Amino acid sequence: MILTMSIEAKSAISKKSIIMNGFACDNRALIFSQNSKFKFHQYRQMLKHQLNSIFRVSLLLALPIVLLFPISANAQFPRFKPTTVEYDTAFLNRSPSKWSIRLYSVSKYQQFKVNSRSTDASLKYAPNKFYGTGLGVSYNRLNLDVGFNAFKSRPHDDSEHESRAFDFIGSLYSGQHLFEIYLQQSIGMFGWLNTTGDIIFPVGDTTIAYREDISAFNFGVDYNLLFNSKKITFGSLIGTEIQKKSAGGVLAGLFFSSYDLHADSSIVPAEYASIFEDHSEFTDAFVFNIGLSGGYAYTIVFPLHIYLTLSLAPGFSLSRSELKSHDEWYVAGHPVNLSFKLISRGALGYGGKKVYGVLSLVSDRSFLNISNKNYFMQDIGKLKLVFGYRF
Repeated sequence: MILTMSIEAKSAISKKSIIMNGFACDNRALIFSQNSKFKFHQYRQMLKHQLNSIFRVSLLLALPIVLLFPISANAQFPRFKPTTVEYDTAFLNRSPSKWSIRLYSVSKYQQFKVNSRSTDASLKYAPNKFYGTGLGVSYNRLNLDVGFNAFKSRPHDDSEHESRAFDFIGSLYSGQHLFEIYLQQSIGMFGWLNTTGDIIFPVGDTTIAYREDISAFNFGVDYNLLFNSKKITFGSLIGTEIQKKSAGGVLAGLFFSSYDLHADSSIVPAEYASIFEDHSEFTDAFVFNIGLSGGYAYTIVFPLHIYLTLSLAPGFSLSRSELKSHDEWYVAGHPVNLSFKLISRGALGYGGKKVYGVLSLVSDRSFLNISNKNYFMQDIGKLKLVFGYRF
């Protein structure tokens, strides 16, 4: 079995980062400090509500998946054997070296939006972005990187406020299997209001004052099965394996996530509530979804060992949303909503025998219906640049 795993962990307290090639954990900002206004009882209640909601809706949402994949009580499963995965050596080199050293830089982002279908207005909130850099060493396909937070973004040119966050984005590559795990907690966010309907390149955004009261917790897992893994690898995304010839493969997968949002006052400020629909003035939201995805991945190999990997996997899910508006909880969906997800991955790299480098991007967007005229968009991702030398 070929296994690639990487872990990244950063902290604004220690200014350190630890990475092992595939799982990525990034504690991008200060979570606990003497001066922080961390409301323990508030998050205890949030966690209690979240666990209760997951318990109540998980069986309901998982039922369609179980019906799609019935399992006989007498079914026999093949025993797992950790043998080496066969691959076409004319297309791949899964073990280009035993040791390598590397420099890296990484940035992770997360944000959420409340969007109106009728007015095209959108309200976006996001914490500070933190950028890290460091050194690493790899043994076969396992990397260990150590770094620090070099600098952070200053939305609205605001040097006074700073988000407190824990941001874990992990990737596990094992042959034709790809797992990505998200675990994020953010406290305090900056806001933008867009009324032009231009989502990709918004113009004329109105800034919203820093909201210390907004907190969000996100947990999710994405799984993808890569067909034709004998000729194409996800290892090109992190530089540990070499793609010799162009090849592609179909993706199939499943995913689930839970998102818990809390604020002391309405997420949509009262002065802008008129451009959104009913139920937009909510203070709490819990969204749980589960679904299936499918797509395609392709790596183009150019001369001089340069390659480009692109992957796109759209998916559909059943989502259950519970929101609190004017001190009353209500359920969006009867009992669930059909929602949409888009997972994209890309890498531009150089895969030489000794020197390698790769710029990779992972983006995960979920479009979750919370009412007939409003929807909630969750956007998370990671951008990483690596330069390495093989021994």
